[in-house]
Amino acid sequence: MKRWFAPGMLLVFGLALALRLPQLDLRPMHNDEGVNAMRFRTLWVDSTYRYDPNEFHGPTLEYATAASAELSGSRDFDQFSEATYRLVTVAFGAGLILLLLLLADGLGKAGTLWAALFTAISPAMVFYSRYYIHEMLLVFFTALTLAGAWRYVKAKTLGWALLAGAGLGLMFATKETFVFAVVSMVAAVGCAVMWSRWADGKRVDVKAHFESRHVVAALAVTLLVSVAFFSSFFGNAGGPLDSLKTYLIWWHRAGGESPHVHPWYFYLRRLLFFHYRNGPFWSEGLIAGLTAVGGVAAFTRRWPGPTEDMLIRVIAFYTAGMTLIYTVLPYKTPWCVLGLLHGMILLAGVGAAAVVRMCGEGRLKWVACAALVIASAQLGWQAWRASFPFCASQFNPYVYAQTSPDILKLVAKVEALAAVSPQNHGTLVKVMSPRNDYWPLPWYLRRFQRTGFWNEIPSEPLAPIMIVSSEFQAAFDERPQKTHLMAGYFQLRPQVFFELYVEINLWRDYVKTLPPEND
Repeated sequence: MKRWFAPGMLLVFGLALALRLPQLDLRPMHNDEGVNAMRFRTLWVDSTYRYDPNEFHGPTLEYATAASAELSGSRDFDQFSEATYRLVTVAFGAGLILLLLLLADGLGKAGTLWAALFTAISPAMVFYSRYYIHEMLLVFFTALTLAGAWRYVKAKTLGWALLAGAGLGLMFATKETFVFAVVSMVAAVGCAVMWSRWADGKRVDVKAHFESRHVVAALAVTLLVSVAFFSSFFGNAGGPLDSLKTYLIWWHRAGGESPHVHPWYFYLRRLLFFHYRNGPFWSEGLIAGLTAVGGVAAFTRRWPGPTEDMLIRVIAFYTAGMTLIYTVLPYKTPWCVLGLLHGMILLAGVGAAAVVRMCGEGRLKWVACAALVIASAQLGWQAWRASFPFCASQFNPYVYAQTSPDILKLVAKVEALAAVSPQNHGTLVKVMSPRNDYWPLPWYLRRFQRTGFWNEIPSEPLAPIMIVSSEFQAAFDERPQKTHLMAGYFQLRPQVFFELYVEINLWRDYVKTLPPEND
């Protein structure tokens, strides 16, 4: 395995990039992605950021995006594309594979390599690596905390303690749900210690693995990192306090006051077996099956290998805790599955290595390896299918309230109208939709200098270009004055439609630019 490990990890990392990097602008921006991009605009254009405890999660995503924006070579926010933003989550998604190197002596090199492969080709991991939201950053920082803590247990040096503390601070500064991971980690350590005492008759002295001064230093770094981000690097004194107030708000949402309430099996259905009529089948059942094997191997010490039972048991209890929490909570969005899936993948790596060990050292071992690689290929195929041909399809288990590609036709038509208007991007555009249900249009209309958004039809609604929710039944084209016509009907999301109204003179100028129709 020594000979195969380095080239294998390099090959897997290349595979991860090959699935994550192409055509990052293929899928229209989800409304959450649009919101995040416009939040970044304030940081980039005005050099300010203010944490909002009511919405939008923590600030690490926006600050991480600054690096991607710098690398784009442009200083103009309007020139940034979907790829500028999604490269951020691609970097964190692929970075998960590199973090596995810090756990290699605990998972075993074979287990690490298999876990790297499953991280690289898991459909959910690939799909949400191409999704500009906070979840992939949270998983990465959770892995960083786990890896830093493991290295500290092995070496007991201040540097690893500080790395774990920084990881914890970054988790806090990324998303409120980090508390679920922390609670699961702490409970997992306790459960693993008790299991070792019960099953192996071995007493584990946890205190012997830590020095108080290192723990204090690590927690100080956690506090410093979180305060730095939430205070906008010490420019907003109220930010750290707001980062605590937010939990009252999210508590009410988690309790069911949200449109995102789903049954307990919401995540398991997406991972194990997902199918709509006339759509393809989806399953990450291979990872789930190998997770079970890895858990049995760790708890029973069957098929022993070059692994650290204590670490794997902690991961197993951690994964079980995360699964229990996210299953019980009524508030569910599909990207939250990454939190428990990451633990499953670590265990699945150990499970795959155990399956190979079961087969001994003869030809059967290579047959088992080949069978696992072939079985894994279907995960890669599903990852490609989820991220490309089905990237915006309701048949995809990870698509959720996705913006319809139809909205790109609306944006293209509005841009074409602006091109013939004397005001160009200074043309007044009014968008009207109840419940702020117009995202991500603000991002798509970012180049327009005079754009307004309303939750109702305002007292003076007319403008050269109006984008109006069909719920209003506005019928601006049926008014006696005949100043506007309806130029199209577009779908924003499932069950959300918009009508495009255009001033008649502007429409005439636009029609003149169209090529003549053939008889």
